[in-house]
Amino acid sequence: MAVASLSMIEDAGQGPLVPRSVPGLDPETTAWWALDISAARPAIDSIVAGTAATDGLDKLLAGVRIADVDQNNIHLVGPYAGRRDLIGQLFTAWCPPESWRPVAELVLAVIADHPAGAPRTRAITSIAFEDAALHASADEAYPDIMFLAIAGTVADKRSLWSVRASEERYRNLIHHLPCALLQVDSQPMRPIFDELRRQGVTDIARLLEAEPERVQQSRDAVLVTDANNNAVRLFGADRIDRLIGSVDYVFAASPETARRVITAHFDGVRTHREIMKIRRFDGVLRDVELTVTYPTPPERLDITLLTLDDITDRLRTEAQLRELQAEYSRAARISTLGELATSIAHEVNQPLSAIVTNAETSLRWLSREDPNLVKVGQLTTRIADSARHASDIVQRIRGMAAPRAPERLLLDLNGIVEEALLFVRHEIESRAIDLSLRFGRDLPRLFGDRVQLQQVIVNLLLNAVQAIGQGDGTAASIEIRTRIDAGGRVAFAIHDSGPGIAAENIERVFGSFFTTKPDGMGIGLAVCQSIIVAHGGTISASNHPDGGAVFRFVLPAAGTAGS
Repeated sequence: MAVASLSMIEDAGQGPLVPRSVPGLDPETTAWWALDISAARPAIDSIVAGTAATDGLDKLLAGVRIADVDQNNIHLVGPYAGRRDLIGQLFTAWCPPESWRPVAELVLAVIADHPAGAPRTRAITSIAFEDAALHASADEAYPDIMFLAIAGTVADKRSLWSVRASEERYRNLIHHLPCALLQVDSQPMRPIFDELRRQGVTDIARLLEAEPERVQQSRDAVLVTDANNNAVRLFGADRIDRLIGSVDYVFAASPETARRVITAHFDGVRTHREIMKIRRFDGVLRDVELTVTYPTPPERLDITLLTLDDITDRLRTEAQLRELQAEYSRAARISTLGELATSIAHEVNQPLSAIVTNAETSLRWLSREDPNLVKVGQLTTRIADSARHASDIVQRIRGMAAPRAPERLLLDLNGIVEEALLFVRHEIESRAIDLSLRFGRDLPRLFGDRVQLQQVIVNLLLNAVQAIGQGDGTAASIEIRTRIDAGGRVAFAIHDSGPGIAAENIERVFGSFFTTKPDGMGIGLAVCQSIIVAHGGTISASNHPDGGAVFRFVLPAAGTAGS
């Protein structure tokens, strides 16, 4: 029966065609298609005769049209088409492409029994049904009609085309995301993981380290199934299909990342994130932040998402910023050394004066008729000791002034304070300032850069000395205290007897280029703050109830969070 005659049945007010030869299907959960296969007869005959081309099966449905549908099917295809609109249209316009080949095989089985005894039922994947199956049948009353029933549990109450439209919107969203995104099918790893667990493997990281070939096998087995436009641009490809296939190219420049991604998947981690390098198709290396989002049931287990955020320019900018900060910090150290020029000269002059005195005395002992060589030996030893002392002073100054990369080591805060005091000792003594040291006992060590932390303490000491010079003439004193705070962090505090900090400046003292000194640069405390923050700590300023200013900083102990 041709499609036109079916339309006439519709015009006569008759209901849809009803297949009668497939009993036992629930009409409540079954959707029916009646397909007019008359135009497919030549293709069917060619396939049966063996004269069709290799793509004959794929083309079999090209002329198959919809003869009729039931109400369930009308619901599935949504409000965009009714029964009258569907009749006469090409079946392939409404059937998902992934179902074309199974339907063509069922047409051959039902209409021509080819191959002989071929099944009339096929399990299929459907976004509208769970446990879906296609059931094909024919009815003698309609020789050119084949009935196709889709049965299963309704997986989504929305129409099939609403679901497909939703998926299309999802794909459009993915393709226009501002970052590169790859959709990966990592299902091939599931049976591998299951087998490893049956073998008792719990630490896959150790296994992959011992057998690195497994990582490469995984990179070859896992496939990229989709990509967005930004991924195409990131990898320097000319089209999306260049990215489809083995995921191996993603990890070519960072093989260790692949090992960590596999480990996270095996351990059931929901999301894995790290910075890695990728090699574009033109050979250029880029730095990216990789985020892997693994599926968990009931999500589709064939979809793992890889997000790649190109951070090459950001890392370059951060490196340049670190260089500027290092120069800024060095400028502050040199500025501080300039303020300590008198003290430095005094410190250097002391061993130099001792060297001159001892050398002259040695010459006198040597000029006698009976030289006292024992005495000369003692004096020569003093000269050597003074020279080493002078060298130590120069090295401390050079360490403070020279450009250098930060070096994090295990440090003792009390020792750093004592070394810093050597820079300002003359300033304190020449002004008759009473210095009180209260060092905490058994302080935990911290990870830090020795020179940078010395810079902080020297700057705070120098500020305290200068603040006392602005005082009202009361007893000059500086108290330094180190301790462990309630959070297990290493704490430092310095309290001076100066006039304190003006209320309007309390919140501004750590600002860049803020100073109350007529000839100050206003970078010292700003640099102190940047150094302490870079070490994972905090620094603050306040006024003491008994007068004077208090500066405090805390740093994490080695082995604690933030250290």
